[in-house]
Amino acid sequence: MLKKIGNHVLRIGISALSLAFVFYSVRGEVTEGFSHLRNIDFRFLAIAIILNFISLIPVTYRLGTILAIHRIHLSFQRRYYLWMIGLFFNLFLPSAVGGDIAKAYYLYKDSGKKMVSITSILIDRFFGLMSVIAIGMLAFLFGRQHIDDPKIGRVLFWSAGIIFAGVLLVMSRRFSKPLQAFILSLVPKRFHDRLHRFFQALELYRKRWFDFGAAFGYSLLAQAIFIILVYCLARSIHLELPVALFFLLLPLVSLISMVPSIGGLGVREAAIVYLFRPYTSLDHAVALSLICDLFIYGIGCACGILYAVRGGASIKELERIENMENV
Repeated sequence: MLKKIGNHVLRIGISALSLAFVFYSVRGEVTEGFSHLRNIDFRFLAIAIILNFISLIPVTYRLGTILAIHRIHLSFQRRYYLWMIGLFFNLFLPSAVGGDIAKAYYLYKDSGKKMVSITSILIDRFFGLMSVIAIGMLAFLFGRQHIDDPKIGRVLFWSAGIIFAGVLLVMSRRFSKPLQAFILSLVPKRFHDRLHRFFQALELYRKRWFDFGAAFGYSLLAQAIFIILVYCLARSIHLELPVALFFLLLPLVSLISMVPSIGGLGVREAAIVYLFRPYTSLDHAVALSLICDLFIYGIGCACGILYAVRGGASIKELERIENMENV
């Protein structure tokens, strides 16, 4: 219980400090940032909303590919719905992966396979992260001559190294055994049984290179659509920057947003302002962070309304969803 409270306090603290940093850094520009929202081009905003729901199609197919490996078969509509309520729980649960926890819980209810459900969502998350790094690396390699901040390259290369180790863990028996032993040596013994079950579940992915490639392809498509979505949000506030810049910077925003916080609140805004500031005015960078927040929370609340209309969950069930994080 104390550990759970401590985790929540940590996330709240990080979000609060990040927001304080943003407001301190942009003091005097917040009003100007809001002024850009008064003249929104609703054509680009409408395109962004449409792209948001289109982007859920490839990740829905990706989840179906992963579940099929475990012989779990859910309809396209059910998987799409799980993604939609995941957008709501990303904001509702005090966790950086609240939506993933909710999807794992409902997969468990549908399939009766607890560890398989958790493993499937972790692998699904891994493919998403892999596509983020891949797109960021490609954008960096093609446009590095225009980048003044060397930290961008270092972050991407270190992230790519971690992803490569993850691929070896999943797909290579030769490298996975020592890697598993190394991971087990780092964690307390009380978690070893769970990790062993997780590693056993990963065995199914070996010799499934076609499925691996298909899932990665779906991830790249979804990530590309999301980046174009944010580009449309920028255009809606009359911020005109090369679309290639968004393919470089947004993967970094996604990585930074994974820092434990309340649904990315604070760290996401700080990342957007910090990364886009060299390429535009400070008030426009602030406006971009604001329009992204309004969009994310608007879509999340809309999905929450859908969740409530379809029955939602009791308080006890919501507690069980959150407790999935401790499995």
